[in-house]
Amino acid sequence: MAKRDRIDGLSGSTEYRFAIGRVIETRFDEMMLHRAGTLLGRDPEQLHDMRVGSRRLRAAMDVATDCFPRRRYGYYHQTIKRLTDVLGGVRDCDVLRETLVAYRRSRPTAEHPAINRMLRDLRVERDARRIDMIAFFETLDADRFDVRFRGFLAEYSRGEG
Repeated sequence: MAKRDRIDGLSGSTEYRFAIGRVIETRFDEMMLHRAGTLLGRDPEQLHDMRVGSRRLRAAMDVATDCFPRRRYGYYHQTIKRLTDVLGGVRDCDVLRETLVAYRRSRPTAEHPAINRMLRDLRVERDARRIDMIAFFETLDADRFDVRFRGFLAEYSRGEG
């Protein structure tokens, strides 16, 4: 499972908007550590860790809505929610596959062909969801989401913009 980094430089006296901006930025960084592995698609744990990271990021963003201009923040917040959903679609297929493979081992050989058909259908579904996920990442890249999101956080949580 994705490990959360400790966030240095925060204390009980840290202004909330600065603190939540650092938390959001740190959670974003943790999530993005798994981007390359997720896109490569060879290790389902990379996808799992990225999804966990996206959920942690969303949780931080959920409690920060009053700290930032609603319209611009809403765009970033909704984009991260969509990313979590896209990752979840692929991850759900991985979890179901693991479950079906374990189930097949517990069933009589005569039932294996039916379970194998389900696994083939699931593979088609997963491939389609991966295509959607990759397209979503391509859109994020074309929009320079990473750079724009970091700039937004710097501008509004630290006054650097």
